[in-house]
Formats: sequence, C-alpha cells, structure tokens
Amino acid sequence: MYKRFVKWLKGYKQIEIKGPWKDRFVNICSKNDINIWGIEEYKGNIRAYISSKDYEISEQYIKKTETKIDVICQVGLPCIINKYKNRYGFILGIIIFFVALYGFTSYIWDINVTGESFYTKEEIIKTVKDNYVDIGTPVSEINCEELEKALRNEYDKVAWISCEITGTRLNIEINETIEKDTIEAPDTPCNIIAVKDGIITKIVTRHGKTVKTIGEEVKKGDVIITGVINLYNDYDELIETNHIPADGDVYAIVESEYYDEFDMNYYEKVYTENESKGISFLFGNKVITPFEGNNDYELYDKIVDEHKLKLGNYIYLPISFYEITTKEYTSVLKTYTEEQAKEKAYKRMALYVEKLRKKGVSIVENNVTIDYVNDKCIMRGTIVTEELIGVPSELIIIEQGEP
Repeated sequence: MYKRFVKWLKGYKQIEIKGPWKDRFVNICSKNDINIWGIEEYKGNIRAYISSKDYEISEQYIKKTETKIDVICQVGLPCIINKYKNRYGFILGIIIFFVALYGFTSYIWDINVTGESFYTKEEIIKTVKDNYVDIGTPVSEINCEELEKALRNEYDKVAWISCEITGTRLNIEINETIEKDTIEAPDTPCNIIAVKDGIITKIVTRHGKTVKTIGEEVKKGDVIITGVINLYNDYDELIETNHIPADGDVYAIVESEYYDEFDMNYYEKVYTENESKGISFLFGNKVITPFEGNNDYELYDKIVDEHKLKLGNYIYLPISFYEITTKEYTSVLKTYTEEQAKEKAYKRMALYVEKLRKKGVSIVENNVTIDYVNDKCIMRGTIVTEELIGVPSELIIIEQGEP
C-alpha cells in the first residue's frame, strides 16, 4: 500500500509499446534501472506502467530501438496538478479542505464508554464532559493516565478504568471487576495495591516485595506488593533503596452489596400504526432540527438513530445526522404476581452473576433475599466472590531534601 501511494505521489503512465523491437526496448530499460511493471501482452503489443520520470529518461531508448510508445493514461498527483494548474479556486479548495481536516483531527469529537454495569453510560459521559474532557477538547491537552485516576476516584465501585484516544474518539473502558487481561505489565516504578476491601486468598509475586500475607484483611488502596526494595548490610543498616515496577497477581474474598428493585405495577405498551419521521443535525455542540416530526401524540416513544460523520474507522468529525422516529402507543396497566416478580428478579440477578463469571470472578456465596414492599419487588443482600483485586499504582519517588 505504501509503495502504491509513493508511485501515485510521483505520478506514472500506462503505455503501449509497439514495433518489432518492443522486447528489446523493455530489456534495455531493465538493464538501465528504469522500472517498468505490470507488463502484459495486448493484441500483439506490450502494455505496461512506467513512472513519469523514467518515461522521460526512456525516450532515448525509444529512438534507439525504433519503437513507438502510446500513452494510454496518466495517473497520480502530478497529473492532477497539471490538469488543474489554472483552476486556482479548485486548488485553494483542496488546500482549505486538508487544513480543515487536520484541524478537525486535532480535537476530540466523540466519547465512547464500554463495560459499564453499576453506572450508566450516560452518567459517565456526562461526568467526563462536565468535569474533564468536553467535545472539542484538543487531543494534546488530554492526559489519559490522569483521567483514569480522576475517574477511579469519582466512581468508587469501579475496579479498573482504561482511557485511550483513537483518532478523534476518546474510548473509556469500565471494569467493575478486574479482568487479568486488562492489566498491562508496568514499565515504571509502581506498587500493586488493592482496589477493593477483602481477605487475601492468593498472592503470586513476580517482581517486588510482598508486604501482606494470605488470610490478611486489606482495605482499598492498601499496598500488597511494593516496588520499594531496601538493601541492608550485616548490621541492619540501610545502604541502598531501589525502585522497580512491582508485578504480581493478588486474589481476595470480596463481599459486595447487591440491590435491585422494580415496580410490581407496570404499563404494557401497545403501539398503534401512527408514526412520524424527523431529522436533526449536530455541528460541534450545536443542534439544528429542521423537522422534528409529529409530537401531538398523547403517548409516544421517540427513537433516534444517530449517524456520525467519520473518515475511516477512527477519525470522527464534529458532524452528526439524526433520524427521528416518533411512534404512538397506548398503555395497559398490569401487575406482576409474586411468582412472576420472583422469576423476573432472579433472571436479572442471573445476568449480573453471569457477567461476573465471564470476567473470571468466582461466586462463593449468594446472600440475596426478595421482599415485596409498597408495590415494589426488592432484591437486596450480599454476594461473596473471589476475584483479582491487585492493580499497579504509580510509585511517587521523593528525592532526598524534597518535602
């Protein structure tokens, strides 16, 4: 792909070589380092490709071999420039387009959140936009490591957060339980700390010094494996301190609160045949809605299908197009029986537990009960798990003499 682009940048021609000495012409070009490619026979002649520069050099061999060369087409940037060299408005437009494109790709135009469960995607995106990174923030001003730390402090039930900029999109991956594959081996001095309260069941130390023991209770933020290595002489006198990237796996028994509720009374939607369409545009942070559709229905659902303008897979532009569908419905009041509510509650909890298992979390105990209070079905209790709780935390080294 790169070589093809270079050829396009320099420009090349497709030629047809005619005459009794056409093969000799090709051989002479090859011996004199003139690159001819894509050679094929065509109606007794030879068709091939040659760079614009080499074509000029080869003119001396055309005369020498008494061959005739027909240029079938010209390809590449020099051809385009030559074609439009007197159309200054067109060239200026191309320059403005690429300048604008470069400007667009220097900013964040989309924020994407994945892996959320306890917290909603909308809640996390709002927090990020309001306090840290808004749409239109220059990429150069974003420190992903600092953003990760801030969000971990903001959401105490999150065990691991990873932020990455891809093109013009900020990707935020949320893990409310740690998956081993999400933790990258550090290459700077750090400790391994606990991200949850628990009782340690297993420690595998690859680098660093273990400062906690199996069976010991730890709190969120406690150091389990330290990257500070002190060296002592035979008289227990400190002679040297080294700082290394601590590395290891720490598992613990963790007790987490589980709470879920839903109304026993619910409305079942019955859609009518009435619906209307609308359109809306987003330019940066400004929304323009030329036609919203019919909102005169008493009860309706509004379905918005977003189409983000992007170049390739990663370059999101600050322009979006929305298709708005408004669908009318009537509602019928219904009530779950206790048996139906119990079945629904257990299904919801089973989905939650299955998500934990997929992340490598072992369920040790399930102490969740169901109550029916004030027309609500309430599930609450604790779920005891064994899971990975150790993650790297940057080691702040204080030089001698610093406060």
